Amino acid sequence: MKNLSWFQKLIFIVNLGAAIGLVIASFSSSFEPQQSALFYLAGLTYPLFLLFNIFFILYWAYQRKLVFIISMIACLMGSSNFKSLIAFNSKPKQQETPTFKIMSFNVRLFNKYGWLEKDHVDKKIIEYIKTESPDIIAFQEFINITRENLNYIKEVKKLGYKYYTLEPRNGKYTKHNFFGLITFSKHKIANWGVAYQNPESLRKTISLYTDIVINEKTIRVYNTHFNSIRFIPEDYEFVENIADNDEEEAIKKSKNILNKVMISARKRQSEVDFVKSHMDASPHSIIMLGDFNEPPYSYAYPQFTAFLEDPFLKYGFGIGTTYDGISTIPGLRLDYILHSKDLISTSFYIGPSQLSDHRPIISNFLIEE
Repeated sequence: MKNLSWFQKLIFIVNLGAAIGLVIASFSSSFEPQQSALFYLAGLTYPLFLLFNIFFILYWAYQRKLVFIISMIACLMGSSNFKSLIAFNSKPKQQETPTFKIMSFNVRLFNKYGWLEKDHVDKKIIEYIKTESPDIIAFQEFINITRENLNYIKEVKKLGYKYYTLEPRNGKYTKHNFFGLITFSKHKIANWGVAYQNPESLRKTISLYTDIVINEKTIRVYNTHFNSIRFIPEDYEFVENIADNDEEEAIKKSKNILNKVMISARKRQSEVDFVKSHMDASPHSIIMLGDFNEPPYSYAYPQFTAFLEDPFLKYGFGIGTTYDGISTIPGLRLDYILHSKDLISTSFYIGPSQLSDHRPIISNFLIEE
């Protein structure tokens, strides 16, 4: 400190605050949202504090001052979060022919209400599925309204998906008028059921499991959609144009948004705990797919990666953006493919961004003979 100028001492104080903020954010995912709202919200700031500390490392290194160690230590303490956030793999060469391909895709009602200002988005989604031709597809926010001639189940079945399971309503199928989770398969389905239903939710089924037989091996596929924040159009508009609001209005709207974030986080915690408990009793190897509505440095992701593997970390590159719904918060990875450690993934990649607010994610797997 003696060798620092008054300006550098001021920078050091800011650096120290950023380092403390990064450490708190790094360990926030260890706390349950129902226990501590502040820790959960702090965890969401991890990427921001990470960038600050990387800047300070570079700044002090350029100044040839050893105080860069403070930010270096803070970054190392949060290394597990960093590893889940960014992958550094070059495009892998697939060494063996995969046994099957799997996809997860939140299709956002096939753009029924025209959120994307593009024509024939639904047809483009069906064409994309035809091109990729995965063996198994887990859809979230799927709709089927035959009275409006929106029979997407029929369209997907035409592509060779003989088997499917969908979210039950009142204990029975309602495939003619349906919204929610649906899993299609080219392979035989041996069993299916609900991993967790929330009676208070409009979209009651949170996770649907399907036992699929591939090469005489049964794999339990979980199609999951955890609770969303349920922003209304005005919330998105505020977040994307926050600088245009006066101070009083900005504070009011910010409090409302933070309240929605925390209510959603607490609900997701209950859903995560129930689904995790259901997985613990699974007699089969697991592949989990779906929209978590949380980034990997929040509560849900580490609960499952404690016993499941993430092929993005092995084959992906960069931050793996899967959600483009908020332009002012880029780089969100909310969609995941996770699998039991006894299964062998051979690739992972992310599909195009022009079909939904979420991007499809795809992974290939190998079943050894």
